Amino acid sequence: MKRLLALVLAMLAALALVACGGEDTESSKDESKEAEPVSIVGTWKESSFGASYTFGADGKGAYNFGGADMEFTYTDDGKQVTIQYTNATAPNVFGYTIKGNELHIEDSFGSTVIYVKQ
Repeated sequence: MKRLLALVLAMLAALALVACGGEDTESSKDESKEAEPVSIVGTWKESSFGASYTFGADGKGAYNFGGADMEFTYTDDGKQVTIQYTNATAPNVFGYTIKGNELHIEDSFGSTVIYVKQ
């Protein structure tokens, strides 16, 4: 039963990323003057459907959607984050960029979902 619940929650999280993808817009900020890249570590919240990611410095984190937390472990190389949800059979790999206080995560269909650092 727990596996089924975890699978359903993982599928809901993936659908939320696909269905509610935000549009990536150009910033008026001069990219060449941007500060050093910001770490993915922290809590990031999406404003339109209220989901959030929390990435701990220890490689563990949680995705929250609708009040339910899905715990995971992750690795990141500064361009992609690989998330292995607890009890999931395969990891999810997402491309991402950090622009100021925004985390832009690309879903598997190429849409970008924007999360704001909390």
